Amino acid sequence: MSNALATRSLAPAACLSFTTPLADLGELSALPEARRTEVQVTLRLLERVHQLRGNGSLQTACQTVAATSRHLMRGCSASSLMRKYYAYLGSVDETHPSGDWRALVANYKGPSSLPAEFVSYVRGLAEDNHRSMAAAWELVHEQWRSGYPIPGYGTWAEYHLSQYPDRPMPKVCPRAFLPSGWSKRNLYRKAPNKGARSLAQRGLAASKKFFPSVKRDPSSLRPMEMIVIDDFELDCLCVFPGNAEHKPQIGRVAGLLAMCVGTRRKLHWGIGQRLERDERQDDGTIKTIRTGIARIDVQLFLLGLFEKFGLPSYKVTILCENAAASISPELQLALETLFEGRVEVERTGLIEHKTLTNGFVERGGKPWEKGWIESAFNSLWNTLGSMPGYKGSNQRLNGPADLDAKIAYTKLLIGQGERALNLPPEDIIKLRLPFPSPEAVERAFAWACSVSDRRTDHNYLGFSRVTEFLLEEGGEPQPFAALALLPASAQAQVQIVERNEAPVERWQRLGQGVVFTPLPRAALALLVLTPKRVSYRNHSVTFEHNKVGYTYVDAKGDVLSGLPDGTEFLAFLNPGQPHELHLATLKGAYAGTLTRLGGAKGMVDIRDKDALREAGGVARQIVNRTLAEVRERHADQDAQLAVDRQHNAEIVAAHKAATKGLSTAEKIGRAAGETAQKAVEAKAEAKALQGADDLDATKLF
Repeated sequence: MSNALATRSLAPAACLSFTTPLADLGELSALPEARRTEVQVTLRLLERVHQLRGNGSLQTACQTVAATSRHLMRGCSASSLMRKYYAYLGSVDETHPSGDWRALVANYKGPSSLPAEFVSYVRGLAEDNHRSMAAAWELVHEQWRSGYPIPGYGTWAEYHLSQYPDRPMPKVCPRAFLPSGWSKRNLYRKAPNKGARSLAQRGLAASKKFFPSVKRDPSSLRPMEMIVIDDFELDCLCVFPGNAEHKPQIGRVAGLLAMCVGTRRKLHWGIGQRLERDERQDDGTIKTIRTGIARIDVQLFLLGLFEKFGLPSYKVTILCENAAASISPELQLALETLFEGRVEVERTGLIEHKTLTNGFVERGGKPWEKGWIESAFNSLWNTLGSMPGYKGSNQRLNGPADLDAKIAYTKLLIGQGERALNLPPEDIIKLRLPFPSPEAVERAFAWACSVSDRRTDHNYLGFSRVTEFLLEEGGEPQPFAALALLPASAQAQVQIVERNEAPVERWQRLGQGVVFTPLPRAALALLVLTPKRVSYRNHSVTFEHNKVGYTYVDAKGDVLSGLPDGTEFLAFLNPGQPHELHLATLKGAYAGTLTRLGGAKGMVDIRDKDALREAGGVARQIVNRTLAEVRERHADQDAQLAVDRQHNAEIVAAHKAATKGLSTAEKIGRAAGETAQKAVEAKAEAKALQGADDLDATKLF
């Protein structure tokens, strides 16, 4: 014990209170339970020390209490009790005249004295700086010294005036003048957590590991009850021998995969090479176009899936994202209507959230919610890791060292153009190249899927354990049910083994009793067509597909007759043969077929008079058909109009007979009546007199 502590004034000790004020109970309860217990036990021990200290020395009091309380918890030795006693004694001030229990909590962090708006401001600066939070704290200090108003404090001049109203105002901010709590060490305590900082700087997908996520249990799913569909790109390159549209080239391989979530069985897949071709743009430049997964590829993929398996007796849910393997809203409507609600599409959660302070928005799905297919992909890629032409997930970073040499050698053999071999496709197929052909890649992928479906070394959630037995070391495991067929002597010698259930075994076990109904060919054929949600307006169905306008009319009047404007249909278009459009109601019932106005091109050659007359005749039929409907609705008015016309004709005939032989003036006068006749005669006499006066005046000259 130092002399300073030994000679410390004991005057305040008389007013010490070793209890927690009622006003501080809420703050004390916010501490962890271990800390709360430590504070309460320490206060009781210090109270005993304080009582014994009145009869003797403090050192003796601490030793006495420590001898009987050392077993309660750590920190109850005589030296620790003396240190805590002086700490509690030193906490007495005007705010805490009876002592402050906070002095007994190690590294205590009380309520922040920093304004909430200031804390929010510095967290925003920390999120804006992608490299260093220390630089963000330096920025706060620099803004303060330059006179920038800081939220919660204002400018340094305003804060200086509020803190030191009697001092003269400095011309510049003093170098050491910072508000309390602005040290870098304290600002680090106010920094945003990892989740918030990663969310602002990298987006939701990258920051998902810093947030809790819900685990989804697929163990209760039946075969094909939920199907997950996703696109992929293999970690290898292959050689395309060339055709009429694309030259021979080395390209990547992409595809689609459908997997049963409940059994992890790979149901269906489609693989194709991402080919490149050069297209001349309107400005004369050459642009390289790389093929990808198109909407028609998804449609054909679904056609193959349902043609292969049909539909079970329960509802099938297709889980997909809004990416290359997305199902358009029109195709979703077609699936739900064609299969009468037995197939529904569910997205993996479309999200929209602002991630940057400058207003950019991140949109996308939630790939972490379908880890089933992501883990399945990883297993497939591992199986295909030894495949020729391996490039890795990132060719520039983790491709093999000799990959560039292989590509150069292959391009030399399959090159087209000047100073190239210009081998035809039939000869390129015969070459033994470092990269496989597309057909070889398809066979390898099918083999990898079969291996994955038979694997038992997995940790799939909800899979059962299979118990088998071995008759002899190295023998084939037998089903456990066959153990009952063995003699008792042999049963005692068998070896029991356990393993996980394979996906194909789970499919077979859960599929017992499930009836898969084949789908009608007509319904499957509609999946090849492009579905469009259209509306009937202005006596036609008009929409746009791939920036091309289409207008279809009901030439015969047996499909759209009597329908109000705005009636919606599900239309099926064949872009290769666009002269017809097949309509179905939104409930899936067939409505009819429309013809394209203007033929397959939608336009008629201005020089083709016969085609123009034919197209005009179709338009006239629609107008005349509508006119006939209008006349039918107004037939009573038309009949009354005919009666009125006949009545008027009889009056006109009688008038003509009565005025036959009269002059025009007499007819006009008679039609005008007696009063009008006198006015006409008076006007005629006045005009005659004026003419006579004009004649006499001319004689005077």
